[in-house]
Amino acid sequence: MRQAMFSQPRVLALVAVLLIGPVSLPAQSRRPTSDEEIEKASDIARAHPGDSAWSRLGDAYMQKARETMDVSYYARAEASYKNSLALNANYANALVGMAWVSSGRHEFEQSIEWANQALKSEPDRADAYGLLGDAATEMGDYDSAFESYQKMLDLKPGIASYSRSAHLLFVTGGFQKATLLMTKAIGAGAAYPENKAWCIAQMALLDFAQGGFLPAEQLLNQGLKETPNNYHLLAAMGKVKAAEKDYRAAIEFYKRAEAIVPQHDVVVALGDLYTLQGRAEEAAKQYALVDFIRKLNKANGVTGDLQMAQFLADHDRDLPEALRLAEAEYKTRPTVYGADTLAWCYYKNGRISEARKYSSKAMRLQTPEALFSYHRGMILAKAGDIAGARKALYQALSQNPYFDPLGAAVAMEKVQELGSAAVSAR
Repeated sequence: MRQAMFSQPRVLALVAVLLIGPVSLPAQSRRPTSDEEIEKASDIARAHPGDSAWSRLGDAYMQKARETMDVSYYARAEASYKNSLALNANYANALVGMAWVSSGRHEFEQSIEWANQALKSEPDRADAYGLLGDAATEMGDYDSAFESYQKMLDLKPGIASYSRSAHLLFVTGGFQKATLLMTKAIGAGAAYPENKAWCIAQMALLDFAQGGFLPAEQLLNQGLKETPNNYHLLAAMGKVKAAEKDYRAAIEFYKRAEAIVPQHDVVVALGDLYTLQGRAEEAAKQYALVDFIRKLNKANGVTGDLQMAQFLADHDRDLPEALRLAEAEYKTRPTVYGADTLAWCYYKNGRISEARKYSSKAMRLQTPEALFSYHRGMILAKAGDIAGARKALYQALSQNPYFDPLGAAVAMEKVQELGSAAVSAR
């Protein structure tokens, strides 16, 4: 896999669309909800079972999966797309749909195959290029991701291409450009309210990453007025409230998100808040859900164990297994996030030289993640590099002083400890 080396012209080309101005969209009547669309598409598929009818039903199921985070809808969508392809093996809509399902399941190699088949059938499919970019991003091939997203932007500038490109720019260190592009995504118009809500949540998390808790909260309040039961908005607000140390409110937002469907990030965050409050029994119940969610995801075809590796390492549980999972993930998904988790797992297993190596890989693109700097600081401290450790920990805390309820407290304690050590050494 190629190393991610970005030339300035490529980055500028990706954000040059910002100079075009807002996209003009025609006025639209009220869009049906995903449930209404599923019902209508089901009726059409039964009455007129053609390739387009079955593909439309698959799209409706995938939208429902987005809204509910319920991965069981992937199987229903897949069955619909396969019905479509049984009637027309070259139907681009269904081929893109299969790429979408594979992407949702983290089967990125298969997603690439399906998207390329769609492009053979219909070379100007912007959504196929988007899915190629998604796969490349999740596999750590950031050069290819830039190329695919640029093609998507050229073919169809809009909410999907803007938001995808914003995420890639964030990962590769372009925070300001990412913010501009996500702002454009929010204003571009969307087929469903959930699509805009997702972008608002991502924009709030961009603010959060830089310690901008107030603007993040204001943005999320705006989004929740329009879509009060959106999982992504609720989870993001829980994160912001936790950073503001309004733990009561954070817990309520996380509980509302969890009531929609239990997801790993919210379940762990809720457990951590209970831990901070000394509510050990409630925290244990949350943590017990983690493995259940993992098994449920696997039963529905969703692959990937990076989150589990991170959870085990963070909570000092079965550290050899955490390392095994992280190593297996990084072998096929060498992203900066994979490198950071692997570094942390090596650190927790006492293998400091390997931890330093992979921490450097995680930091190579200057991704503005305070967690990366925190992990690096802890690793360098263990390696005896006091100056480097203090610098990395200061960077984490100055960027976002409450990046994680448990980790931020540890980082502050370590900074004080290292400061005392430095004074004693004089």
